[in-house]
Amino acid sequence: MPKDKEVRGARQRIERPVSCRFCRSRKLRCSREAPCSNCVARGIVCQLPVENIIRSTANNVAPSDNQPELLERIRKLEEIVESQKSQTNGNAVRYPQQSPESPESSGTPYTLRTNTSRSTLSPDIENLDNDVAFLKSIYTAQNLSDNTPSTKIAFSVCPIQQIPQAQPYINENAHLSSARFEPFRCVWLPQYAEAKILLQKFIDDIDHVHHITHTPSLPAILEDVYSCLNQQGQIKPGSIMLLMGIFASSTHAWVQCDDARGLFPTWKEANAQALLWVKAVEDVLDIFHRTSSVPIEGIQGISITVFTVLNMEGFSLRCKSLFNMAFMLARELGLHFLDQPSNKKLTSSAQTEIGRRVWWFLVAADWSLPSRRFNCGSQNIYHCHPRHMLVKKPLNINDEDVIDGMRGTEQPLSQPTTMSFQLLQLRLSEISHNMVDRSPLIMGLSGGLSHDVVMNIDTELQMLLNDTPPFFSMSVPELTANYQLNPSHASKIVHQGYMFYSLLYAQRCTLHIPYFTRGLTESAYASSSQICLQSARLVIQTESQLGASRISATRYKFLGFLVPVFMASIVLLMDLCYSKKSSNYAKHREELTEAIRILEEAKDESETAKRFLNSLTYVLRKHEVSPASKPAEHLPITPNTAFTGLQPYGDLPLPLSPSSLVGANEIILGDPMYTNGEDVSTYFNELAQSFEQGTDVGSLDWNNMFSGIDSSMVWI
Repeated sequence: MPKDKEVRGARQRIERPVSCRFCRSRKLRCSREAPCSNCVARGIVCQLPVENIIRSTANNVAPSDNQPELLERIRKLEEIVESQKSQTNGNAVRYPQQSPESPESSGTPYTLRTNTSRSTLSPDIENLDNDVAFLKSIYTAQNLSDNTPSTKIAFSVCPIQQIPQAQPYINENAHLSSARFEPFRCVWLPQYAEAKILLQKFIDDIDHVHHITHTPSLPAILEDVYSCLNQQGQIKPGSIMLLMGIFASSTHAWVQCDDARGLFPTWKEANAQALLWVKAVEDVLDIFHRTSSVPIEGIQGISITVFTVLNMEGFSLRCKSLFNMAFMLARELGLHFLDQPSNKKLTSSAQTEIGRRVWWFLVAADWSLPSRRFNCGSQNIYHCHPRHMLVKKPLNINDEDVIDGMRGTEQPLSQPTTMSFQLLQLRLSEISHNMVDRSPLIMGLSGGLSHDVVMNIDTELQMLLNDTPPFFSMSVPELTANYQLNPSHASKIVHQGYMFYSLLYAQRCTLHIPYFTRGLTESAYASSSQICLQSARLVIQTESQLGASRISATRYKFLGFLVPVFMASIVLLMDLCYSKKSSNYAKHREELTEAIRILEEAKDESETAKRFLNSLTYVLRKHEVSPASKPAEHLPITPNTAFTGLQPYGDLPLPLSPSSLVGANEIILGDPMYTNGEDVSTYFNELAQSFEQGTDVGSLDWNNMFSGIDSSMVWI
């Protein structure tokens, strides 16, 4: 029947497979196979209906006896690829394959983003995304080649006192010619019992100053590393770098009272090992980061090493290099966008919270460094812009509350925790960040900030000072009584309070230095002169009270205490040069003597303090300003034996002590001093910058620095 044939023909035409999307859009003849010839010729993805693919496969692909053989060959090839991936960098550092639940693998945003998106994608699109990601990894060098040269490294254990004499390189194949092998870099670690002592030293005296680790987890990390060493197992490079950073910090901060720990014969031998540990961190980092990503424990170890080198050498080239490396590795790990929306499920994890601590420590340091330079013009820059990160600030909680799934555990800022000091420092760094934003480079080259901007920034510092929680001004007994803290935690809070006030006063002093001497002669800048001088006096007062409290035997190991004292000394010296007839003259001489006494006391424990003291003494003699001959240990200090709180800045009285009260502690001034304030400020700027650049202050040409200030200067 013609009609039946027409119906069947129409039905067959309807059931025939349709063309792909591209051919339909361009009205091309489509081969209706997956992929079609038109799409293959143009190098695009062919989008055929799934039914077409199934029908085409069923009709065109006949069963073959070779399919099992092909599948077996593919399986073997996959096994070879997987084995090569697992052996990548095997000659560098041996470390275990991480489980999906391990901290080092689950905390990165890359893993988090993939896991949250795959569940919503169809299998076809997911496979396509995987192919695109693979191709992208080729040109972004995320999958490193097996041909990447790497240095072999080994870890061994020996008594800590033998480490300086141990061989840093070992010869595994000594029977071969020197042209056919490369020696191993051997890092010697202390014995387990000795490592526990170094870790305890770090927890007791250093960790609370920066606190970028989870302190309760450190003993477990130490035990895990040494268990792997004893069993000759695979070691996690991140953990070993963290421990070496801790060893460097502990040996550098080792002081005479630590001799009771029984680890070193003298504290000087411990200090001598600090550079060895810094070098070990640099070597392991250099070997490991070239062939793999550094986990968060490794970044923590580098950051601790940066803090150690900063206290040893100042912001030297080595310190800058390590700091920039830590920043770069933190970005590579994704710490700068931990709180992006795709990571919402893991924002309450302990690993994410520790990542926030590490990231904001680096950011705070980056923002603070420019403001602590002294009118250095083109160096007033920072590297991390707030719009280039998506990370919440760390929570104000104790380490015991940092657990997975934590909610509602954050304490108010009025409650002391292990993170209170770090959050306060972060606010101080934000003010520094604002200051840099208000001082473009061209302004630095043309004389620096205007006086109005300086006063605006000073207002922000004063507001921060007013908002400082009261527990940072309390003594240990007051903290234990009011906040139920144990004595160890309370003493750390007191130490942090001294450090914060010292840093804040020093920053105010630095801010007003350019207008200090002008304020002594021009009423328009008198406020800057007064704030600068009183901030310098508060620095000396803070350090004197810290010494009298005897809560920190390691305070001279921290640059954050020594630089403010040295800077305050210079400000007091300039004030004495200009204000010999002032009613406060005698009191300021006492305070300068106290500053010299602090540096004199610190010189045996700190090479930095020794350089500061030698430079300051040289200037005093050149200016014919001589300290009294009384021994340093008998010079006056603040009589308080416990820290009962610094006087608020606005309430600090200007002393009216007559010269007769100075007595035997008198500082004798020579001829009339300089009248050119700009040159004195220039001297101070050059002096401060010399240390920031890692220069030996004692080697400076003081003649050139003071040339033109006053031709009546008499040399001693």
